[in-house]
Amino acid sequence: MTELMRNWLFNDDFIHNIVLALIYLWILINIAKWAVDKINQSKKKKTFGALVRFLLVYAVIGTLLLWLFDGDFFRDWTFTGWFWHDITLWILVGVFVVLCVLFLIRSIKRSSSIKKVIGMVILLLVGEFIIGSFVMTVFHAAGRSVTMSLDSPTIVAEDDDLAISKIRMRIPNGQSNGISTSASRFQIIAVDLETGEKKWSRKAIWQEYVLGQTEEGILVVDMKNEELYFLDAATGEARLNEQEWTEKYPELADNVSYEQSDYYIDDTGGLYLYALDGKYYRVADGKLSEDPAYEKEVQKGFFGDEENGEAERAQQIVQELYSDLLEAQPILGTEKDDSMLLVYKEKRNQDQVTVARVSTEESVIRWKVPVDYQEEPGVSPVDTFLEEDATFVLAAGELYKISEPDGMLEYVYQYRWNKQVDLETDE
Repeated sequence: MTELMRNWLFNDDFIHNIVLALIYLWILINIAKWAVDKINQSKKKKTFGALVRFLLVYAVIGTLLLWLFDGDFFRDWTFTGWFWHDITLWILVGVFVVLCVLFLIRSIKRSSSIKKVIGMVILLLVGEFIIGSFVMTVFHAAGRSVTMSLDSPTIVAEDDDLAISKIRMRIPNGQSNGISTSASRFQIIAVDLETGEKKWSRKAIWQEYVLGQTEEGILVVDMKNEELYFLDAATGEARLNEQEWTEKYPELADNVSYEQSDYYIDDTGGLYLYALDGKYYRVADGKLSEDPAYEKEVQKGFFGDEENGEAERAQQIVQELYSDLLEAQPILGTEKDDSMLLVYKEKRNQDQVTVARVSTEESVIRWKVPVDYQEEPGVSPVDTFLEEDATFVLAAGELYKISEPDGMLEYVYQYRWNKQVDLETDE
């Protein structure tokens, strides 16, 4: 409701402002006509009740128009790659096509005029749009804000040059006992790092954990359905299921856990796991080995690997060289060429943070890029990974590619719409 009321304010959207100005002008003209009628006491004078009814009607019509002219609303009528969104859209399109075919058959039998046929098709289209808009609004947050967040580590499939992530979309659906509630959708999405285009997407569920890339493929552990399987990084198709995998390693048959904390995948694709028999195993180079020492590796997946005092050193650099930056925090694992990444705010309470590559030797910012972010308890607002010639930042459901070393923003990929932002228009 607050968002709908906010539509009655002027903003930076040119089309929105034009529509809003016309609505205000039309309302003012009719108020003026009512006032003139009252002064002239015409026979067809308008009562105050009639004015109130007029204003209420145009408040509803105006709200609907301003809502429909919001850019995101029309994007919801495009196929986005999100499973349930696209299924609903296919159903709406299918219903419209079926109705049109039935009407055309009926019109041919009755020898209806072309004008009448065109008029009826337009009427069907308008009706479909109104009903479909209601469905898309209720079930898929058309025209409303949603929260996008990373629900897994971002896996970089270097052989295929892909970034593979499990993304959570939170759709607000009201309040309960004063607490905002939401429904969640999940999708595993692969983005081509070079072009910034979607390579593939796959529907996922809650408690389905995308853990990392192994020799067999991308390991996914489904805690809800108690199964694990491996995905082909290039296509997103299931390459190997649990039964096929454990046939290769009989010691693991009926012996694997479905807790994500019981697994760790190292940089070479070696898989460490804590099995149900209480033993620690490693799968690498097509061989299975067991060693109690593997416990230390498995714990890295749960507690993280912060050896050599990286966190303490990075924080010390921030305090010594960049203490003037607001809420500055180092991003671990991003050091290169005597530099590291920082995230900080230009101003308090803004809806953006700045990601910057800074020198670790002197107080110099080499480049900086503002990124959108969303506050979520227990969730890091910014995730990063590095390639040879670029830094990638994932924040608020958007993937930013920033070239190195010049800091040029190459593209911004939106996971909600599974398409790139038009940087020229956005600027």
